[in-house]
Amino acid sequence: MSNDIVVDDWLAEYDIPSLGGQPDAGISPVGANPLGSGPGGYPNQTAQMPDPNQPPDPNITNQGMPEQPPEDITNDPIGPDMPEDKEDLDFEEWKRKFIKESVKGDPNDLLELLKNVRNRELEPYERKFVEDNIQVQYLRQNANVKQASDKVRKLIRDQLDQNNPATSLCNHIQDVLKTMPELNNVFIKMTGLYGAKSDAHRKYIASLIGGVQVGSGSTKEDVIFNEREFSIGISTRFNSEFGDVMLGKWALLEDDPETYLEEPELDRMEEGSPEERDVLRRRVVMESIANKYKTRAFLINVVGEDGTVYCLGWDLSNSLRSAYKEGKMVVRAVRSENSEAMIDDNGSIVPMLDLKIDYLKPTGKLDASGAKEMKKLPFMERRDGMLFLLADVELLQNAASTLQGMSFKEIPYNGNPSDLKALARSVPDVSEMLLRNP
Repeated sequence: MSNDIVVDDWLAEYDIPSLGGQPDAGISPVGANPLGSGPGGYPNQTAQMPDPNQPPDPNITNQGMPEQPPEDITNDPIGPDMPEDKEDLDFEEWKRKFIKESVKGDPNDLLELLKNVRNRELEPYERKFVEDNIQVQYLRQNANVKQASDKVRKLIRDQLDQNNPATSLCNHIQDVLKTMPELNNVFIKMTGLYGAKSDAHRKYIASLIGGVQVGSGSTKEDVIFNEREFSIGISTRFNSEFGDVMLGKWALLEDDPETYLEEPELDRMEEGSPEERDVLRRRVVMESIANKYKTRAFLINVVGEDGTVYCLGWDLSNSLRSAYKEGKMVVRAVRSENSEAMIDDNGSIVPMLDLKIDYLKPTGKLDASGAKEMKKLPFMERRDGMLFLLADVELLQNAASTLQGMSFKEIPYNGNPSDLKALARSVPDVSEMLLRNP
């Protein structure tokens, strides 16, 4: 009798399937002893592969095999092992990441980033940043806004004047909106928001350029347009008319003369003639204002009564410096009944002079000396610590044609004038905004 028959008889005795067939890569070859020679092993026997045609008996478990001790589970964890949560980024780190991600311009990705931090315990200014930019991305998810935004962003990348970014922004936005009247009419709709129109305006501008809202229209920038090589800080304004547009805070500092004048000029401002001192003081004022806004691009929109949408792109710093050097603007100090005052160390009341900056417009005539006659027109003013743009539409049109760093565009309303009122009243009312279900 062969060895194979003996093994089969033994397997049959214990109801174990025979080990016929070829060995697997992880199984000992025929002739080896897979059970070993210790307790429970059967030496001098030949192991074979299980017969695939004979399934094991489910009622037989480990017959003829040594008993195994019960598994010790006393040290097992109560719950399953899970990877530790990644520590949340500091908000400012997250904010920098978000602004960097805005370069790609994908509203869905940016919205996901915002919603990931929305449920955190945030400080009020952090909460406002998140909620403001969620609204911006909701706007950019609109197919028409996204289409316009893609066009504007491409124009900015390809044709931006980095020395005068505001003029580029104004030109590119207006060029695109001229071809999309439904989006240009959004400015008309904003007039129906009254006190809330400025906030809606800065979010709309941010959505059109793919920018990030970082402010609320005060003295700092409201929107940042970010690229890999550069970024633009933008101040947005939306007024019912030109003539009294708030620009921001400004005050002359005690050390400004030392900052903007050379040593000989400082001596002349102290000891020179009245004319010399006056010229140097005016120059310090213009340099101080220009330096305050050297990294600011202003985008100002106004809607006329006939539905015309006006846009002023103004690089204030470059514009003021060049205008002053070219003799197109002059500074003068004024004292009014409402001027601020302070009490000095002696208890005396010292009035604080306000400033006016006038634009010099040629009249087309010659004065008595044969020089071009100039007419002074109010252009800017400082009052109550704030700077205001006083120029009206006609003056801005003229100034934009002669001054560096200024672009003035307009898009006439091409619809039925009777529809203007309906457009202005098409915005949701307060009850719709506040009482709608979340």
